[in-house]
Amino acid sequence: MNKTNRSLARKLLSMLLLATLLLSLASCNSGTTAGTSSSGDSGASAASDAGNDGELKLADEQVLNLRLIDLSLIDVNDVRNANEFLVLTAVQEGLFRTFTDENGTDVVENAGCEKYEISDDGLTYTFYLRKECKWSDGEPVTAQNYVDSWMRLIDPESAFSYAFLATGIEGAEAYYNGEGSAEDVAIELIDDYTFSCKLSVPDAAFIKKVGMVCFYPIRKDLIDAAEASGGNWTNDYTLHVYNGPFYIADRVLENSMTLKKNETYWNADNVTLTQINMQVIDETSTQAQLMESQQLDVLTLTDLEYVDQWQSLVDNGTFVHVSTTAPSVTYLVVDQHVAGEGGPSGLMLSEKCRLAMSLAVDREEYNELFYNGLNTPAYSLIPYGITVGNIDFRATVEEPLAAYADKCSDTEYLQSLFKEGMEEAGFTGDLSDVTLTVFTYSPDVLTNNILEWYKQTFESKLGVNVNVEIYPDVSTWKEARDQYEYDFYTMGWNGDFNDPMTFMELFVTDNGYAKFMGGFSNADYDTMCEDASASQDDEERLQLFSDAEKLLLEKGGVIPLYFTSEQTYYQSYVTGLSLPMFGAEMELSRVQILEH
Repeated sequence: MNKTNRSLARKLLSMLLLATLLLSLASCNSGTTAGTSSSGDSGASAASDAGNDGELKLADEQVLNLRLIDLSLIDVNDVRNANEFLVLTAVQEGLFRTFTDENGTDVVENAGCEKYEISDDGLTYTFYLRKECKWSDGEPVTAQNYVDSWMRLIDPESAFSYAFLATGIEGAEAYYNGEGSAEDVAIELIDDYTFSCKLSVPDAAFIKKVGMVCFYPIRKDLIDAAEASGGNWTNDYTLHVYNGPFYIADRVLENSMTLKKNETYWNADNVTLTQINMQVIDETSTQAQLMESQQLDVLTLTDLEYVDQWQSLVDNGTFVHVSTTAPSVTYLVVDQHVAGEGGPSGLMLSEKCRLAMSLAVDREEYNELFYNGLNTPAYSLIPYGITVGNIDFRATVEEPLAAYADKCSDTEYLQSLFKEGMEEAGFTGDLSDVTLTVFTYSPDVLTNNILEWYKQTFESKLGVNVNVEIYPDVSTWKEARDQYEYDFYTMGWNGDFNDPMTFMELFVTDNGYAKFMGGFSNADYDTMCEDASASQDDEERLQLFSDAEKLLLEKGGVIPLYFTSEQTYYQSYVTGLSLPMFGAEMELSRVQILEH
């Protein structure tokens, strides 16, 4: 998922620069560690019986106050960023819903789906829906709503970013590529509450994918009506109906959003909150002040200086602190698009130039300077906590770039490697004749400092020049990106499901997000990812992913910087908050507000 600062994405927190990522990446959480005032709930307790045990009493007002990163859209099929995942998971519902237990471990529960079956050959999935599910206008949620959604997701006219997750369904890829028809897609309506799909080849991660927001059911009748009347279905909340625990009751663009309890929700009896107030608050100092004055109830920090400042509030029981290692990686995207001709420098098609840049990055220094040492320096693409079956990938597979860590300060080696790349690319001139361009838009202080660090790093270690381009807004930045007016920029991705494929597929040729990832393209890499997707053997998949990751990084296909460690704080009177590793940044349906 786009790291929109889930805290920096859980969040492509929106396929934008680090500044945007820090605001929108909604990172998924694992390895949860609660602060000393956590009362044993690790920030993720269900606590559904609060107030009934004689000790915990509920407040009269069940209202939760959150920071809002304003949404670009509220269309489930078109979802892209962590902030959208957060809101859409609260107001809509798909086959499954993810909570966390008292240890902070993800627990996936059936939601719209009562049960499902997988055929012996691993190809056919049949879903049996919960018959009591309704939309907020009283209409039942039916299998047709799911079929409509999945077919709309892969509609070539829509070109939704997450369509690639469904192309494993038989006939879906051909339809999406304009080479087949909708009738050939193996998604079948069986009855009002049952539907099935058949895959082209087995996919070990398929059931994890279809729980995502982009697979949620839709009301095609309302979408068609909105489009016919010229309505803005993408972003007008008044045109939508909702089947989740809450609904959007009010919205002021770029300012605020109000969610209220959805009384037609099938599990409404177990939803205690009556309202969620969400407010856009850009300044980190203002966010902190609102937390300290109890006007905000939950906050994931982007300014990590508050970790030390708030320790006393954790110690005295005012705040609960949850530190989580997210399945999130931030990296440098390098322009490898053939159409971009190697970026403004003309050198980014060179594997050796890209690798020299990657090896020049002092990841330990980066983490200490900008994140108080709280993130994890990344010498690989796949973060910690991702599993292949029951095998922890990162605990088993050594990080490919770790073997080159000693080259970081070897200026002679780095410049020699870069020079070799220049010569192979036909570049005439010295290192001092090279100018690399990095760009951003509307940067904050942190982003400016990071950009200056890039400049100093590459100029001192590679002997090249670095040009920093600043764009006034995201639209002009996107135009420049799409015209390949960069050599590199900062980006991030938060895993959408618990499998290495959620990261690896981003760099598969012609993947829906590949154009935002620098355009890396390698036939061997593509084949390894394809084989890993189809394999049902965990050991074989582990080896394929390991080989593919090594190939990607040693060719400089992407330059990893760090794995995100999220620091989330919430008021001690908030209970039942889940911070899942995958999916939405926060699961809010079981939150309760205690007397305070």
